[in-house]
Amino acid sequence: MTRTDNRHFYGLLALTAAIWGLQPLFIKLVVAELTPTTLTAVRYAIIVVFFFVIVFWRGAPVLPRRDCLLPLICMGLTGVAFNNIAQFSGLQYSSVGNATLIGSTTPASTALLAAVFLREKLMPIEWLGILSSLLGTLFLVSHGSLDMILSLSFNRGDLLFFACQQGWAIYSLIGVRVMTRLSALTATTWAGVFGVGWTVLYGLTSGELRLVPASTTCWLALGYVVFLGGIFAMLAWNLSLKAVGAGRAAIFLNLMPLAGVTAGVVLLDEPFVWQQCFGAVGMLAGIYILTHSHQIMRYTNRRLLRRAKALSHLRRPRREQPVPPWQKR
Repeated sequence: MTRTDNRHFYGLLALTAAIWGLQPLFIKLVVAELTPTTLTAVRYAIIVVFFFVIVFWRGAPVLPRRDCLLPLICMGLTGVAFNNIAQFSGLQYSSVGNATLIGSTTPASTALLAAVFLREKLMPIEWLGILSSLLGTLFLVSHGSLDMILSLSFNRGDLLFFACQQGWAIYSLIGVRVMTRLSALTATTWAGVFGVGWTVLYGLTSGELRLVPASTTCWLALGYVVFLGGIFAMLAWNLSLKAVGAGRAAIFLNLMPLAGVTAGVVLLDEPFVWQQCFGAVGMLAGIYILTHSHQIMRYTNRRLLRRAKALSHLRRPRREQPVPPWQKR
């Protein structure tokens, strides 16, 4: 497929990233009336039903393998129940801008956990990206205050955002192993089923699962979160990912923080101070370094190789030119 043909998919990727970037704004509207647990249960119950329809339509195996049940249960706990409840709860205490900015650190969290628990080797430049991302996050949540860092008096919502990213990172690491034995669609569907189960169990024991009369605004926002941010965005992302490749698709995720911060400032009148800007630069720079480490290393190696060739040419001793006989004395 040519670059011209890919323009439609690039537009779809930009639209998907914008939808995901705006999603915390609509979640904030929903959790003002419904509990985060109720929102998680309703959202994934609808998404799971839709995914089962796709599974039947494609004729794919419906039931997972027995040896995949425990990993799928863990994926449902970490990536669906914990991740969503923590994120949605965080939006009750913190801003949409912080939600999208901290959410962009997922690649760094995943790479760090993979290095610690799976012993995956990282290049020094990848460690630099992780360090920059984590320091940027620390600066963001502490508002640049050393006293806040030393006293550990962070905003509760920001801590929940950071915790939910660790849940998603664990989900991703388990998913990589599971998807060598199951299709991505089957694994995602059953992780959603178990995630709904965990969410309902938590909601019933904590009293957080309850349906209450909600306004039209709440239901419209819920529709955005379920159908646009959930079903449409997932399908559009996977379709575009297959067409343009993971490397190019990942670049468009950088639009998410921009969309989220802009929406929070413009529509919700959220403040965006210089500390957040400084932290955001560190986080996004770290994510860029981490996700483009191989390209950076190839470019650096080419520059060093050209420089080495130039130096070797300068240091090479010149051959003495033979003196013509008529110039000899």
